[in-house]
Amino acid sequence: MGSFGRHDEIFELTKAGHYPQLVTKLAESFGMMMVKVEAREFHLEQIIEKLKKSQAELSTAREMLDRENRNLKKSLREKFSAGRILGTSRAMQDLVAKIERVADTPVNVLITGETGTGKELVAKSLHYNSGRSGRPFVAINCSAIPEPLFEAELFGIEKGVASGVERRIGRIQQADGGSLFLDEIGDMPLTAQAKVLRVLEDKTIEMVGGRSAKPVDIRIIAATHKDMRREIENGNFREDLFYRLNVVHLHIPPLRERREDVPPLLNAFLEMYTTKLGRPAMRFSDEVIENLRHYPWCGNVRELENEVERAVALAYAEVITMDSLSDEVRNYEMRESGEPEKRKPVSAKEMEKRMIMDTMRETKGNKSEASRRLGISREGLRKKMKRFGLEC
Repeated sequence: MGSFGRHDEIFELTKAGHYPQLVTKLAESFGMMMVKVEAREFHLEQIIEKLKKSQAELSTAREMLDRENRNLKKSLREKFSAGRILGTSRAMQDLVAKIERVADTPVNVLITGETGTGKELVAKSLHYNSGRSGRPFVAINCSAIPEPLFEAELFGIEKGVASGVERRIGRIQQADGGSLFLDEIGDMPLTAQAKVLRVLEDKTIEMVGGRSAKPVDIRIIAATHKDMRREIENGNFREDLFYRLNVVHLHIPPLRERREDVPPLLNAFLEMYTTKLGRPAMRFSDEVIENLRHYPWCGNVRELENEVERAVALAYAEVITMDSLSDEVRNYEMRESGEPEKRKPVSAKEMEKRMIMDTMRETKGNKSEASRRLGISREGLRKKMKRFGLEC
């Protein structure tokens, strides 16, 4: 018998005077119960339909996310492939060949080179062309973090170490399964060096205030512009940690030692910034290219990139002339009369000092903006200004 039949029978029993009062009351109660049960069943059916729809939407979203992740990983591998490191010089070709050989190995790598040579680009190339490319690439600038905060930043901190302190994992744990890039490793505090050595030896990490060690799987890629052997001799860096990091050494020569790499870099940055700034196609005059090839570039590739961005922003015509270059570059090569001036020997430190002074003047003393233009951290700029006697 269908549900309508059952309803009719129960409704019949509720008629007053036809059946005993007890039967009528029971029929009324049972009828109300059936109505509520059927209402709940209908509601459950609606919920089940919504859940099925949500499950289908989640499955579609998961497929889209997986596809986007695969595309992103592919894009990152292409963007940071060793072949994208520009340079026709023998030194850069040798560097690219070595990156390709060691990228997909577990060994730690030490990258050396002056400020602005592209050490982080090499580090990312090593990571994104390795088996760890699907895991995090975590970077930390050892010169930009005050010493009292360094260990907590690197190793993390347990809740309750101090009043109001919440638990926070450090950069090493964030990089678990991937690569940890320690930039400016020569500026790492000595107290932290011993703990980093322990991480490399034991493959475990202990948070600040923690009582137990946790396993970690990381590959360390370190970089510095300093002479690490001199730092070791001066007692600023542990020799045992240096050897742990320097399993493979990659050196990036300064741009002034590979001037043939300037034109391809110029063209790459020109294409990038005309697109970024919405400018039509441009080109450099032969005079500009020649002058830029002979400029010493104490800030290396980063300084060259900044110069191209500036030129694209200021140029009025399709051909970029000397008028669109910075005073520093123009004055280095030309006298006021416009005739070539014999180049005077200037040390890299003096060029760096001049560049910082010019940038601070252009930004009216704004250190945040100056550090952005120079491509260094604000703390790094402060240290350089102090070293050059420019700090107020």
